[in-house]
Amino acid sequence: MLFSDMVEGSFTALRRNKSRSGLTILGIVIGIASVILMLSIGQSAEGLILNQVSDLGSDIVFIEPAAGDPTKGPPNPFIEQSLTLDDMDAFESSTYFDAVSATLTSSLTVSHNEESQFASVLGTDGIYLDVFPADLLYGRYLDDDDVDSYARVAVLGMTIAEDLFGDQDPTGMKMKIGDVSVRVIGVMDEQGSRFFQNLDEQIAIPVTTMQRDIMGLDTVNYFTLISVGDIEVAKEEARWIMRDEHNIDNPNGEAEFDDFFVSSQSDAVEIIGVVGSVLTLLLSSIAAISLIVGGIGIMNMMLMSVTERTREIGLRKALGATRKEILMQFLVEAVLLTLVGGLTGVIIGVLISLLVGLAGSQVLDGWDVAIPVSAIVLAVFVSTIVGVVFGVYPARKAAKLDPIEALRYE
Repeated sequence: MLFSDMVEGSFTALRRNKSRSGLTILGIVIGIASVILMLSIGQSAEGLILNQVSDLGSDIVFIEPAAGDPTKGPPNPFIEQSLTLDDMDAFESSTYFDAVSATLTSSLTVSHNEESQFASVLGTDGIYLDVFPADLLYGRYLDDDDVDSYARVAVLGMTIAEDLFGDQDPTGMKMKIGDVSVRVIGVMDEQGSRFFQNLDEQIAIPVTTMQRDIMGLDTVNYFTLISVGDIEVAKEEARWIMRDEHNIDNPNGEAEFDDFFVSSQSDAVEIIGVVGSVLTLLLSSIAAISLIVGGIGIMNMMLMSVTERTREIGLRKALGATRKEILMQFLVEAVLLTLVGGLTGVIIGVLISLLVGLAGSQVLDGWDVAIPVSAIVLAVFVSTIVGVVFGVYPARKAAKLDPIEALRYE
């Protein structure tokens, strides 16, 4: 029997039971479309995060509190806040760094007259603009005098300024952060977002004012440093400075014994890459369940087909069809089912991925449509394998039928 005859006969058999074939194909369509959609979402999300990280700058070093090495094992929920402004003096005297900025953040209620809302309040200093350059729309930014004198002044993001004061220049006007009254000294020009934070909805005040008057703390959330020269050398210098400041006896430089963690853009990219790979694997595994269900549906349909066509199989064998030809006939039918379902699933998966990507780009800045070609190739390959694997048993069962018993079957 020619292969073309097998294919033609398979199409005829599948058309004979259109509803059953359609439902079986639907299981494969859902599985393949899910795999492509999940891989597309995973890659788009990873690209978005990497773009956000790349905006941080390759010469920036971050220092934050930590309990052990956060890159090894699950994160520790019990992290003691260990960074203080006293630590900054040692960094400012180091030749490995051009600038050092301290940051303490919180989400607080801000108000002016009858207008009130929650906003991200950033306790920082004048060095912040050296680390993250930005333009002012009105007034000025924070300076050393503001920090040293615990000044109750604020610089507003453009959106929060419009929400509280409308279109007017609010410089010199009063507002409240919590119960503390502050004077507006400046408004930032439009900045957009950085690492999923809308900078236009942010308020900056002196870090000392944030500590004493707003939060009642003597610690900060993190330090941001601009390194000079090799970033890895600067990071190692930062670790030794912090160990010396915190009296940590760690001669071998093992991160798990430190009460802080030093990182840079490259570290974040590496971690995000690992997380992205795990996320993609997880999403693909979930979507693969649909393929397994679809494969079981194919096997079920083919077993029913073998039962219904027992007399046909007996007749073919009586006319000289070999076991191999019967085996190939039913195997081709199973593979055709998965190929049709796979190609349809690819088309639907790509279309849905495009729609999700377009919707995501409207909500998140930097979200790009990502449809990996490898996902399409993998989907078609997997659908074929599913057809072969789940079609072998019914095909073998058909091939082993005794022709005499098959002809007697009612």
